[in-house]
Amino acid sequence: MTSWEFPGSDPIDIIIDIPAGSIAVSAEPTEVTTVRLEPSGPGRRSDQLTSEVQVTFGQGRLEIIQPKTSSFLRGHAGLDLTVTAPAGSRCKVRAASADVGCVGDLAELDAKTASGDITAASVSGRLAVTTASGDVWLEDAGAAVEVHTASGDIRLREAAGDVSVHSASGDISIGTAAASVLANTASGDVQIGSVASGRTSVKTVSGDSAVGVAAGASIYLDLSSLTGRISNQLEETDGGDDVGLQVTCRSVSGDIRIGRAA
Repeated sequence: MTSWEFPGSDPIDIIIDIPAGSIAVSAEPTEVTTVRLEPSGPGRRSDQLTSEVQVTFGQGRLEIIQPKTSSFLRGHAGLDLTVTAPAGSRCKVRAASADVGCVGDLAELDAKTASGDITAASVSGRLAVTTASGDVWLEDAGAAVEVHTASGDIRLREAAGDVSVHSASGDISIGTAAASVLANTASGDVQIGSVASGRTSVKTVSGDSAVGVAAGASIYLDLSSLTGRISNQLEETDGGDDVGLQVTCRSVSGDIRIGRAA
């Protein structure tokens, strides 16, 4: 294992760009930022990692870069990266086939990977995630959320800001949304546990949709499914300016269910 330490307790900017392996970021109260690297497969030495990975820190910015000419890109194993940084740090990740896991409290997260899962515990600011074939699991989001995945599932427990999530064949599950929600999937199902205000728009082709409306919310509904069943357990208002929540659901063959949030 190869490691670096950089003193400082203030939040920092973390820039990570590696092709393969795994990435773990922990944002916690600490007085030193640590970086640890080790091979994710046999046959690689720590001194080789030191020469092939560029780790730099300055002016509150940590960069961990795997050069495009690295031998990792020529069929060798990837690397396992672990970063511990002060709470409130901002993180940007780019990877080809790496799982990304973030714990603690981040201020921002911008993560893109082609074939890896992405998880995050708490992000107070902007949260943008893109993965082709991986699943996305998010706990608490304090601001706007934007998620794109092709074949993976999307799970979001709680969001304070607007939510925009898109999946081609994966399921979408949102626990509690305090603002507007845009959820699109082709063959996956969409389930939203509770929405209270703003505009909620759900679109599927063959997937089912279920939306729970928070108690006391005035609602205007616009529901349509070509061959699926529509079930509405609520009484809607007349759609005037005082309506606090507008819900639009569209599907070709999927069922649509609107009910009161648990």
